[in-house]
Amino acid sequence: MKIASRILSMLILTLLTTFYMGCKKEENEKATEEKVQLDKLKSVWTLVSANDGQDRTADFSNLVLTLAGNYAEGGTYNYSFTGTRPDPSPWPADGTWKFGTKKSTEIIRDPGGVNEIDMTYQVTGTDLIISFNVADGSAGWPGGTSRIRSVSGDWRFTFTK
Repeated sequence: MKIASRILSMLILTLLTTFYMGCKKEENEKATEEKVQLDKLKSVWTLVSANDGQDRTADFSNLVLTLAGNYAEGGTYNYSFTGTRPDPSPWPADGTWKFGTKKSTEIIRDPGGVNEIDMTYQVTGTDLIISFNVADGSAGWPGGTSRIRSVSGDWRFTFTK
């Protein structure tokens, strides 16, 4: 009887250990919405089209947007461009961004500064669309080529990985 009792005890202990090891902590598995969206956005994005009511893609030849940063809830992340941006440009060469209130569709470019702009975005596995409005009278930011057009208005940029 002692042997059967010990075998049963060992079997129960083994089963409980196996069960406990197979359980994962649910809170560790649940990523916040911000982390999920950051993982989708962090990448190197190549411009497909630029539009301010007219096709302006040619003004941004070989433009590449890099979104980077390490996740921190409520964190601020980095962006930078390579390639051609017009002068003036609706984009600075680099800066910071953070998520807006609606993390799945809103970002804020250069938060807390004089150049802060609210933006909306849509992201899929391979495409990123960013839309924003540059206020009337904005001088824009220096770019690489010159033009006489204003940067103010509604902009829509489409990128791909």
